[in-house]
Amino acid sequence: MLTELKAAAEEVGFSIIIATSDRNINDQLNRIVRSEELPLALVSWDLDVNITFDDNGLMNNPTTSVTLLLIDKAESLEKIDLEEKAEEMGDLFIRFIKNAKNYMTTNTNVKEQPITGISFTYVPSYGSGKHSGILAKFTMQLNTPSEC
Repeated sequence: MLTELKAAAEEVGFSIIIATSDRNINDQLNRIVRSEELPLALVSWDLDVNITFDDNGLMNNPTTSVTLLLIDKAESLEKIDLEEKAEEMGDLFIRFIKNAKNYMTTNTNVKEQPITGISFTYVPSYGSGKHSGILAKFTMQLNTPSEC
């Protein structure tokens, strides 16, 4: 699932970095931004996976809820620049989510509604580095291995 998200993100122009849940997100963000190119997205590694079976006893594609922080740096720390950059990241996220949906239906056994419950919040000034972007949440189906 992370492989698919990373591929979809690269196609629209940003990288996804996997963050660790046992460390402060602001510390990780500051370290990552120094070594990575912006824009970038952080996704936490501790993803809960839900597995269900249909009425015939067949396993449905597992699902997971993803929280994604997509950020870039505004031209300045002025309110208008921070807001414009956050809106730009919102537009980039929408392109990403469309691409991720198409990627999942083309390259995996997930064919219907691969991504649901999509929402995001603008965060014009995030963390001590004053990054601008969006905080998104969505539920995604995972590819089911062929032996399942």
